[in-house]
Amino acid sequence: MSNIEETKTILLKELNDRRARKGKAPLATYPEVGCTACGESAASDERLFQSAVPYIRTCEKCVLRGYPFNKVRLPEGERIEWYRNNPTFHRSGDYGIVLTERALYVYSPFWLIFSRWRRLPLSDIRDVDFSDSRFSPALRIRLVDRTVVLRTPPDYADEMEFDRRNLIEAAERIRVMAKNGIA
Repeated sequence: MSNIEETKTILLKELNDRRARKGKAPLATYPEVGCTACGESAASDERLFQSAVPYIRTCEKCVLRGYPFNKVRLPEGERIEWYRNNPTFHRSGDYGIVLTERALYVYSPFWLIFSRWRRLPLSDIRDVDFSDSRFSPALRIRLVDRTVVLRTPPDYADEMEFDRRNLIEAAERIRVMAKNGIA
């Protein structure tokens, strides 16, 4: 059995455990189509988000069930185009970035009392860039009337590098969406 098949076997067991907790029937095989987090086939208009490996896909419903995305409230008809975070077990909280066709949503857990998702309409975004720092890389979003900064928490070098890649990709995607209105 290959490493991929072994991994799929483990993922299928975890998926079936989740399905059993929700009262759903277990799957006989790992889903080759549809969401691999819930095991449901995607509706024709539903978007699946690809992970770094081709056999792991997540539907929007499953994205919105996980922390910190379970706290974002999208207006009716608004759908996720792209999202990122860095869910590491040792952080006290996790940042989140959600990009829709109409807005950018950012979440920072640093001020726990004031932590909330902030909606920034794409029409208000004038520029966005990545600001590197050894301890706290940031995404700087210049709006019509202010600048919003999303910083990632200090962490181990490999986690900080992962955060940098997320922020760089976010800056590129946001810039394109704000300028052209397309993903």
